[in-house]
Parts: sequence; C-alpha cells; structure tokens
Amino acid sequence: MTTRLAASLYRFSGAMNPAGAPLGKNWYDSFQLTVNKRFSHGLSANMNYNYSKTLELMSSPDVFNRQLGKNLGTFDLPHQLRLTVQYEVPRIQSSLPVLSNRIVSYALSGWGLGVYANYQSAPLVGRPSSSGTTPLSQFLGRPAPPATIPAQLKKGPDGQPMNPWSIDWTDYDGKHHTDPIDVNCHCFDPTTTVVLNPTAWTNVPDGQWAANQSSIRNFRTFRTPTENVNFSRNFRMNERVSLNVRVEFSNIFNRTQFPTSLTVPGGINLGNFSNAPTKFTTGANTGLYSGGFGTMVTPTSGTTGQRAGTFIGRITF
Repeated sequence: MTTRLAASLYRFSGAMNPAGAPLGKNWYDSFQLTVNKRFSHGLSANMNYNYSKTLELMSSPDVFNRQLGKNLGTFDLPHQLRLTVQYEVPRIQSSLPVLSNRIVSYALSGWGLGVYANYQSAPLVGRPSSSGTTPLSQFLGRPAPPATIPAQLKKGPDGQPMNPWSIDWTDYDGKHHTDPIDVNCHCFDPTTTVVLNPTAWTNVPDGQWAANQSSIRNFRTFRTPTENVNFSRNFRMNERVSLNVRVEFSNIFNRTQFPTSLTVPGGINLGNFSNAPTKFTTGANTGLYSGGFGTMVTPTSGTTGQRAGTFIGRITF
C-alpha cells in the first residue's frame, strides 16, 4: 500500500507546472472620506473621496538588489472623487386650489432625478523603450524577453529630470507654446500635435543599470470623467402594482473621450523616442499624423463614448 501511494503522489507532482517564484509584493495606502446626507422631501446625496498610492515589487532592474524594483502599481490612481445625488418629488399636498387638485397632484408627483459623477486621476503613461545596445541588465538576462528596458529622463540644467511633455506645440488659436503641454486642456488639435518631447529622453548608458521606475507618478494620459444622469417617473396603478419609467444618459455633457491605451490608434504613441512622426500622404487624412513617437493617431479610429441614452420600463406587482 505504501508503494502504490508513493507512486500516485509522484504522478500528481509531475503534472504541476509552476510558472515562477512567489516573490511578488503589493502595497496599497489610502485616505478615504465618505459623506452621506439624507435631506427631507426626497433628496439624498453621497460623496466619496479616496487619496491613495499603489506600489508593487514584481521584478527588479538589478538582480543583486531586488528592492530597487519597488515601483508604482499599474493601476495607481492618486485621486478618486465620486458624487451621487437622488431626488424624487414627493406627493404634493397643498391648500392652493390648483395643487390640491387630485389630477394635478398626481401629474406633478413621483418624478425622479439621479446624478452620478466620477472624477479621478488619469492612467499612468509608461516610459518609452530604450535602444541602448549594452546596458548592464542585458548581460544578466534582465528583463526577460520579450520585455524591453525603459528609457530614462535626461536631467536639465537644474539637475532635475526634464519634463516629458512637448514644449513645441500650437493651440487652436494658432499661438505657439514653449511651455509643457497639458493633454487635458482641450486646447490643441490631437491630429496635428506631438504631445511628447523626444529630446527629454535618453537610452540607458552602456554598462549601467536601467532606472528602477517603469512609470513616473505625474506622467499620466487623458482623464476621462464619468457623468451620468437619469430621469424617472413612478406610476402607482393600485396598492400592489406600480410602473417605473426611466431614461438614462451616459456622458451627459458629450465630452470628447480619447482612448487611454498606448498601443492602439487614438492613444499616445510610445515605442522608442527616436521614431520620428509620420503623416498621411494620401486620402482624406493627408497632412495629419499617422504614427511616430508622441503622436495621437485619432483619424484612423475616431473617438468613443459619445453621449448615449437608454429607455427602461419596469412593472412591479
């Protein structure tokens, strides 16, 4: 019996295929504030604010010092603010001749308004890739293929890292700017503007370790607020049957929403910072950017998330 059991255990262990050592770590620290208020006459409101920082240690640029790999988490969002408001018109009871009428009171009562808004920090932008030929990491097989080594920000005359955003851009009014662009200002044409500064980056020097951060905390792409509104009406047929009719609108202000992905048209093109921008030479998009470092290729895919409405009806009995 002992022999058969050992053979069975051996066959079971041979079927396991571990993918790697369990060395990953995560840290999440936050300050959370919640405010709830239920007012009289059918009005209630909720506010939730979250200030946080997410860190992770999944790999390291220095195989002799794993702690250098402690880095911002992929989904690090420092600020998150959510607002919810709900209101329903109560049954009107008034001594005024018009409002005291049963039909008028029924027609004006039961209407509802709901608002949900979410504002949060934009997703992180990864650093562009380095094309250095012999950084020290490559001699030790780090990072493992097909991963790439991220480039490093140059240091300016003040000894601080240079700003990664473009300092050579033109706004909608035709004014040329030499200050860093704000990709959330809605003041430039994304089809004709390079939003990243290629001169701010440098390859990892030969024979040196790459920088430990794969992301920079204030290097973020487009903010995409969520603003939804619904209008409703409750019709009470009798004591047991009621009908609820609701119209819901997403992106109620119809804000332009650019894709936040950095690998598909519409996002910010990264890759290597030496990739010069290219333009369409034929077709309807002639003269607009088609690719290259720091461009936003919106003509080929357009934008998404336009205002949309949904009609909902529900019977309760």
